[in-house]
Amino acid sequence: MKNTNSKYTEVIADYIKANPGATLDGIKEGNPKVSHVMVVKALKDLQAENLLTVSDAGEHTFVSKKNATAIEPKADAKDDKKTEKKDAAKKIEEEDLGAPTVTGRDNTKYAFNGQNKLSKGRLVHSVIKKYTESNPKSSLTKIEEVFDSQKIQPRFGVIAEHSAAKKMTKNNVDRYFLKPEDILKVGDKKIAVCNQWSADTLKPFLKIAASLGMKIKAE
Repeated sequence: MKNTNSKYTEVIADYIKANPGATLDGIKEGNPKVSHVMVVKALKDLQAENLLTVSDAGEHTFVSKKNATAIEPKADAKDDKKTEKKDAAKKIEEEDLGAPTVTGRDNTKYAFNGQNKLSKGRLVHSVIKKYTESNPKSSLTKIEEVFDSQKIQPRFGVIAEHSAAKKMTKNNVDRYFLKPEDILKVGDKKIAVCNQWSADTLKPFLKIAASLGMKIKAE
């Protein structure tokens, strides 16, 4: 990326690598400290270097310059069967997530625990906060197990200890909610909630929240 001028280009590229198919709205939501203008500039820089493909639905995929192929999971027979099962369950999942817009971008907001118009990240934060309040004796490890932290968010985890979360900040872009009022107390530890969420990563989180009796409504 030698010819790019935006200092955020690498950050945006890393996000798209971790979230293939991310839309512009998803990229902006996953990088709250990067302005709309800088996100658009970074995307243009990546496209100019042929490092990015954009589908008609506005989904962005990073392309490896070395082999000029999109970085996507390799499909095999087992993957095809899994895809068929996912497609069959798509309608049910959309009831939880809300219908996609005509452009293919997911702009859904959520209502939970008396709060409205919550973004994906803010919804996750509210659910984790509610869980810790309802289960004051839970440990960090227990919460990670309940919410399948590393499986849902293999790169960052759903939550992390505050000190570890701060170390994940890159180019002044936080990967967790780090404002003092957003830090949660679990036992003798301070924890931070990940703010990196797309429609796909939110789906399994919503299922877990529902299994815990959390009433979430797509608006």
